[in-house]
Amino acid sequence: MLFTLASISCKSHEITTVNTNKQPIITPKPLNYGQQIAFDSKILGKSQVMNIYLPENFEQSSPHHTYPVIFISDYHGTRFFHTLTGIVKHLSDVNRMPNSIVVSLNDTHAPEIYVNGMWSGVETNGVWAGMEKFDKYGQPDLYIRHLREEVFPFLKENYRANDHRTIIGVSGSAVFPLNAFVQDSQIFNNYLFLASSDMIGMGLKKGNTFIDAMAQSLINGPGRREFLYFADADSDFVYKHAPPQQSLKKLNNLQKLKDELAVYKNNDLTLTIETIANESHYGAFIKAMRSAFEHMYPGELWATELLDLIKQPGDAMVNIDNFYHDLSAKYGFEILPKVKSLASITRRLLRSGRTKETISVAQRWNLYQPKSLAALLIWAQGLEKLALNKEALTKYQQLILLAEEQQSGRLAEFKLAMQNMQIKMKQ
Repeated sequence: MLFTLASISCKSHEITTVNTNKQPIITPKPLNYGQQIAFDSKILGKSQVMNIYLPENFEQSSPHHTYPVIFISDYHGTRFFHTLTGIVKHLSDVNRMPNSIVVSLNDTHAPEIYVNGMWSGVETNGVWAGMEKFDKYGQPDLYIRHLREEVFPFLKENYRANDHRTIIGVSGSAVFPLNAFVQDSQIFNNYLFLASSDMIGMGLKKGNTFIDAMAQSLINGPGRREFLYFADADSDFVYKHAPPQQSLKKLNNLQKLKDELAVYKNNDLTLTIETIANESHYGAFIKAMRSAFEHMYPGELWATELLDLIKQPGDAMVNIDNFYHDLSAKYGFEILPKVKSLASITRRLLRSGRTKETISVAQRWNLYQPKSLAALLIWAQGLEKLALNKEALTKYQQLILLAEEQQSGRLAEFKLAMQNMQIKMKQ
């Protein structure tokens, strides 16, 4: 499979300011937040383009880290890509969800869709004439195969993606995830929909809705844990440029969805339907995604701080491992403690005189981020405090070699620490 990479940048025009000496200061520094990937799909016989956001410090993290993937489809995927990555980055930074990869599927394929009266079309002399269907686009069956056999393995091999996947559909871009659920619901674990109360009333057959098809696909129960989330802005139910019955149809769709899928709700299937107050059709995106992620990753599970865990009886690293083992078991993929949290508690443990535990946590930090100078430094400091001088000297030597490799500005500091260690060993 051939592919090319291009960076996506939120770079603005060069900013010029003027200082007191009337000298222009130019700061043309781009802020890159993703990549655009194009590769030739053998299955589809054409090039496919995706935008990809990677978690912070992805390059520095060890292969122990794998990441769930959040997909967002079509035009709305590219439109809301940067907004979505910002939400994901913030929530993962504050330990409210796992570090995740975000991918926009820029050109999904869709089957023929019957409107079933959901869109009334245009008004002519007081009569609303509706369209009957959307024509088929591309090769929808092959596109799902393309994801399974090409995209998912590609993400796993190149970006350490794991098998926990979420798909987001917004407004008209909900067609692909709705069809994916009906055709092969296990392709994604979580399905999030915004502004789609009209789309679920459409369907693959005339008079048959996606609601009916989704219920039919669940007859044997979900094959694995699935989370369904639907949200609409309150303003979508009072749209001024369509007949009043349109709002009623949308409300009826949501009620029918709730009624027909309720029988399948259990520990393996969660259904949430919400109305976002005081928001517009697209303006609800941030609130809806924030709410959806809160339902997927509730605060009572995720808001635990490592500082709270190390205050509990027992070894600090054992307490941390037990917490993340239980969390991983619940979600079905390995969730690791954040490196910056480990960094924070090593310093706290060292100041508290819990030196053996400091070393244990520093070792884990180093395992997860082998190129971290700070991890090696505090590991060496811990060994020195325990008077394990030979081991400490070895760790300082490793630290200096790594600092030289990285051309670190702290190299002189590390050399001085090693020299002090050598003097201590001679005394």
